Amino acid sequence: MPQTAPDVGCQTPEDLRAGRMGRRRSGQHLYMVIATESSEVLLALEPRPESARLVRRALASHGLHEDVEHTVTLLATEVVGNAVRHAGLRGDQRIVFFARLAEDFARVEVADQGDGFDPETVRTEGFGLRLLAKLASRWGCDCTDRGCKVWFEVDRRAGRFRRPAFA
Repeated sequence: MPQTAPDVGCQTPEDLRAGRMGRRRSGQHLYMVIATESSEVLLALEPRPESARLVRRALASHGLHEDVEHTVTLLATEVVGNAVRHAGLRGDQRIVFFARLAEDFARVEVADQGDGFDPETVRTEGFGLRLLAKLASRWGCDCTDRGCKVWFEVDRRAGRFRRPAFA
């Protein structure tokens, strides 16, 4: 289920030899590999309203930047809540929640075995997908006869979530 996250700024020794890094800083080794640390959250949730609260708690413990944390938490609980309310799952079926988190980037996927939905129709009925369209850097849904997965990304690195500087 997890898909490859976009490149988060990792440079290999080959990149450095090709001159892609620019000027070296004092004390920086020529072959230093630079990468962003990330963590992952994987939950199998019961189709109950309490599942959104479990997702909020799991996300709160992962050190997202405050600009990203609020947006990711809001969107994640909305998508999980939609799966609980609209997927029509039995009590023995689960909603799968996956998140790949860095300080200023998050990718969240919520999958269920429900019948799925048409995003164009649903977009006009409620606020969940409108929130995704407005607040997420990217989002989408993949529905098949085996279930539905809604995913979104929030990326502070793109500058979209920077707070204005006050004088």
